[in-house]
Amino acid sequence: MDRLGKLLTLGALGSMSLGTVLEAQNVDPIGVYGITINADFDGQVMQLFGTLTIENSDNGLRGSVDTDMGITSLSSIVVEGSEMKFNVDAEGMLVAFEVSFEDDGFSGEFDLDGLGGGTISGTKR
Repeated sequence: MDRLGKLLTLGALGSMSLGTVLEAQNVDPIGVYGITINADFDGQVMQLFGTLTIENSDNGLRGSVDTDMGITSLSSIVVEGSEMKFNVDAEGMLVAFEVSFEDDGFSGEFDLDGLGGGTISGTKR
């Protein structure tokens, strides 16, 4: 094989993917979601329904949760791949959410500042 043939062969081998896992693409979470929250707070089980709104702003993503308990702003919103993390300040208690997006919605879990936790699910409206 001549030198040019060897270079082309090596170049082709160098560009092949040998079992490389592709990085997940960032999802676009912007929208309004109908949500269901199932919380276990210190032995008290509660189910809430409402909406979660995520929108673009000059400073990145911002959002809010609107339930029968009131409207609360989201903070520390981070999107990585198909995952999103955010916090909610619920009357001085930090609630940390982690959700995974798939199809037209998401599901995930949250921690009630160490005093309990629960699940959240949402469907884009």
